[in-house]
Amino acid sequence: MVAKGDRLLKISVKGSQGGEWGLCQSGLEAADYHGAVNRWFEKHKPRTVLCLVQFCGVKLSEMPRVYLATPAEIAERLHATAKGRGDTILYERHEWGARAYGAGTVEEIPQTWKFSPGRIESLLSI
Repeated sequence: MVAKGDRLLKISVKGSQGGEWGLCQSGLEAADYHGAVNRWFEKHKPRTVLCLVQFCGVKLSEMPRVYLATPAEIAERLHATAKGRGDTILYERHEWGARAYGAGTVEEIPQTWKFSPGRIESLLSI
């Protein structure tokens, strides 16, 4: 939980060592990526923020990369993945190969999601 005065946010922490977060595979039915994303999104309350922690390529003596995002922001990103086909995996950074549906595109966490005092303050204001 993050609190400032009477403003509160519930924090859900998701860690990864592989460069991505599998967030809604359990909701995937008949390759309906958008449906899986929508079902995942509906499970979250409006004042929830996901804290995405990435350990891929991080030495034991270093701090992991940390991002903060609302379920709505993540759902929007997941819907746009693979040229709009959608996906159940949120990638920190992923380049689609030539034979993939998303060929020629790069998925990347928005820089605005990086953990910072400003990002916390902006999320407390929602």
